[in-house]
Amino acid sequence: MNKLIVNIALILLLASVSLGIGSTAHAESSKEQALNAVEQFLNAQKNCDAEEMMKTSEHSQKISNVKEFYTGFCKAHPLEHAEITDLNMVNDTTAIVSTHSTYEDLIAVGTNPVIKIEGQWKIIRGVYGPGYVEFPDKSNRRVTEDKVRQAIEDFSKAVNSGDVKSMKKYLKPLSQSDKAQLDKHLRAISEGPVPEVTALGVRKISDSAAMAQIEKKYEHFRSTSNVLICKEDGQWKVVFGGHLQNAMIPTSDEVVEVK
Repeated sequence: MNKLIVNIALILLLASVSLGIGSTAHAESSKEQALNAVEQFLNAQKNCDAEEMMKTSEHSQKISNVKEFYTGFCKAHPLEHAEITDLNMVNDTTAIVSTHSTYEDLIAVGTNPVIKIEGQWKIIRGVYGPGYVEFPDKSNRRVTEDKVRQAIEDFSKAVNSGDVKSMKKYLKPLSQSDKAQLDKHLRAISEGPVPEVTALGVRKISDSAAMAQIEKKYEHFRSTSNVLICKEDGQWKVVFGGHLQNAMIPTSDEVVEVK
């Protein structure tokens, strides 16, 4: 009888794995770990603990002494309150988090990557704000950066062709994306004015994630944005819904509340 129960339990376990139940639990675990890393970073920032901030973050910009930078910013702009407003998984090692932070003199909103690097989840800080353009160093291009640029170029060509299937080849939707809505959105993009897309700069974050600043040039205007690119099954893909941003606005004692 005991042997029969063991066999049934084993069959149920195998069935749960084949149905994706085990993978769902793993995804939830990854999300919790990513969320926890962001919480730890924000708590460390509130306490102005630069050492702990460095453990749970990576800075994307070229800063010679990140510890001094973090310490200086904390002292100049004390963090009073922070909220994690949204966190979406891209895959088991990549997520995107949105935060709202209230400082003594500023209010900041941001959407940043959270990446698992060498077993540790870290929030990526230093995403460029609107209007900032970093020109690439063409003399020191890396293979990864070239492949990311190629993926963006291939996606742009697919948009121009109006082929939704080809577009999806170079896209990685967020885990919560509705597939039918995605197809509808891609068809709408291909039917409207199609911009000329150029990667102005690419910054590798890990072996499977990068940030790219892209320029969209239309007939009468152009715009820039920062997007997350991830590597999946050997192919670099643009994360759909993964626009990255940071913005800060000043506050004062003369805030007018609109009711």
